[in-house]
Amino acid sequence: MSYDLLLGFTGIVSFGHAMFFGTGACVMGICLPRGNGALGSLTFGLVQRCAWHDTSMERATHMEDNVPAFKPAEDLTTNGWGVDADAEPLVERRPRIERPIPGGWWTGTVGGSRAVVRLPEAALWNGKLMIGATPAVRNEFSLDLLLSDIALQRGYAYAACDKGTPGLVLRDPDRQMTEWPENYRQLTEFAKSAVRTHYGQPANKVYISGVSNGGYITRIMLERFPELFDGGVEWEGVLWQSEGRHLLTCLPVYVQQFPVYANWRGDSTSSERHAALEALLAAGLHPETEPYWPQYFMMYWLVSLWLYGRNLDPDWAPFAAPWDNRWLQDPSPLAYPWADRLDVLARRIEPIANTGHLTKPLLSVAGNWDCLVAFPHHAQAYARLVESRGAAHWHRLYEIERGNHVDGMLRGHRGRQQAVHPSYEAALHHLEAWVERGIVPPPSGRFGTVSAFAGDVTLYTSVAPSD
Repeated sequence: MSYDLLLGFTGIVSFGHAMFFGTGACVMGICLPRGNGALGSLTFGLVQRCAWHDTSMERATHMEDNVPAFKPAEDLTTNGWGVDADAEPLVERRPRIERPIPGGWWTGTVGGSRAVVRLPEAALWNGKLMIGATPAVRNEFSLDLLLSDIALQRGYAYAACDKGTPGLVLRDPDRQMTEWPENYRQLTEFAKSAVRTHYGQPANKVYISGVSNGGYITRIMLERFPELFDGGVEWEGVLWQSEGRHLLTCLPVYVQQFPVYANWRGDSTSSERHAALEALLAAGLHPETEPYWPQYFMMYWLVSLWLYGRNLDPDWAPFAAPWDNRWLQDPSPLAYPWADRLDVLARRIEPIANTGHLTKPLLSVAGNWDCLVAFPHHAQAYARLVESRGAAHWHRLYEIERGNHVDGMLRGHRGRQQAVHPSYEAALHHLEAWVERGIVPPPSGRFGTVSAFAGDVTLYTSVAPSD
């Protein structure tokens, strides 16, 4: 998520630069407007899910009357479209593109968000629609490599949006993540209407899929609007819950305890360092991920706390401060007393909280070496939430051994980490087989290799060399 801030908004993909001398410039760069309109949606007010008294058919008819003309393209994939700076850092390798996908495209505003819709020509359309749920503060093109190129080659119509809060919009406490589900509801209905108008028939299946906070979107849309979808796949979805651990109870631990464990000041005692390590592990970090913690501190932990803290606890004064690069050497000004603020956080999170109430299939894929959206407090905790609602038969959790937060990080410091992207693509196949052919997907469990999870499925994504 803060990786989206630091790299997505500057286009920097060199992790050495970002870590050793570029981080300050990166953080400053997020405060500058981009020329592609990603920050243009700044006037959209607080939106919550509202009661709709008209019928779905009436809404669809109204939307079809307002579907704009689509522009033709010889190739809708990134080979023809180009790669947006927000898309590149999410993948280690670009997916294989075997042929051009001609069709039509449209970009513009839907509800409170910027959106893109891509429709393969009729001869290539498989009759289905894929909704891409974008991560964090990235734009509508951020899933072009991770999902769109794959979906288009498989014949899907594709649509995604920026959730309505790109850039630093969430630094405004009057803007809320409650906007996200409503914007995605409007996007989905718009895309379904566009499909019906363009092809002369509705999509026979509609799926939703995303990563990180896009994984949260995937979950919350299936929980709140199951009538719009046939199922979903989420990769390392963020769990927002008013009780239990979440980002605002874990990030402060990482930010405060890592400098002690790493002995930045040079005066930490062995007992202090041991206590700091125990706190980091209790906050969900895998013990074997310790070599990657400096990278996460510089790229994720501190800036994510600053961004989401301001939105979820605006009354804690230090969160209101503008970004200061000196925090990267001394984060003590952001020593957030989360244990004393649980009631405040619960009230702010309650409107966006996941319920675990599923009535449509959902496959979850998550790396157990994720040092931002820690596996125990997000993926596993969500699986327990689903089970507590009596909905476990709709859900599978696939734990990917040594998978981190986003595969783009593997370019600079792979070590023993494993790419998750191929397993994510395989999960899309498993979802289709489950929904469309009644083939029960693999049971929840831990997978050490892509082949063990994907079987004989042909993937467009590259496989890690170790596999």
